[in-house]
Amino acid sequence: MVFKIKFCKITRSLTHQFNLQYMLNVQEICQTYQELIEVYTQSLNKYAENQFNYKKADYIWSLGQMFEHLVITHNFFVYQTKNCLEQRKGQIGGDKTEIGENIYRYGTLPPIKITIPEKYRGLEPVAQTIAFYKGALTKMITEFQALAEPISQDAGEYKTFHARFGMLNALEWYKNAEMHLRHHLRQKQELEEFALNL
Repeated sequence: MVFKIKFCKITRSLTHQFNLQYMLNVQEICQTYQELIEVYTQSLNKYAENQFNYKKADYIWSLGQMFEHLVITHNFFVYQTKNCLEQRKGQIGGDKTEIGENIYRYGTLPPIKITIPEKYRGLEPVAQTIAFYKGALTKMITEFQALAEPISQDAGEYKTFHARFGMLNALEWYKNAEMHLRHHLRQKQELEEFALNL
């Protein structure tokens, strides 16, 4: 069965819909990832540094902190993908959790704020400059593209552990990176509404 996921308005001035047919296809995942990175990159051009670092409340991230989170999690997803490809720090086989099964069945993270289990939670992200993230996003695309061919040749048997989703193989970690970027579009819109009205 094919599930079509329609995503709402990204910002007030820009409407960008991702109407996706969910399938674990490496090239489609890579293409969608690049399109998402382009959306984030274009957004960086409209922020002033004070807007980028604005926090509406202590418990709410700034745009800069969100971008830092995207870079950190990208690095983690790439690390886990490579672990699977190189058969390190995991195992042959293993199951997803019920949450993981549903996530990959529908091909998207739920449109809610997700809390990371406390024991896996790191320090609060520390934002860097807008210029830094322009370079970081470009690097993320390059790293992501480089993984496409090895993943397409991978049997998918070797898996590593995800705290929420259970055991994932290289292709599933790769898909997770794309889903994660897509998930944060909603947060980006919310934070822009706070910051761009200063």
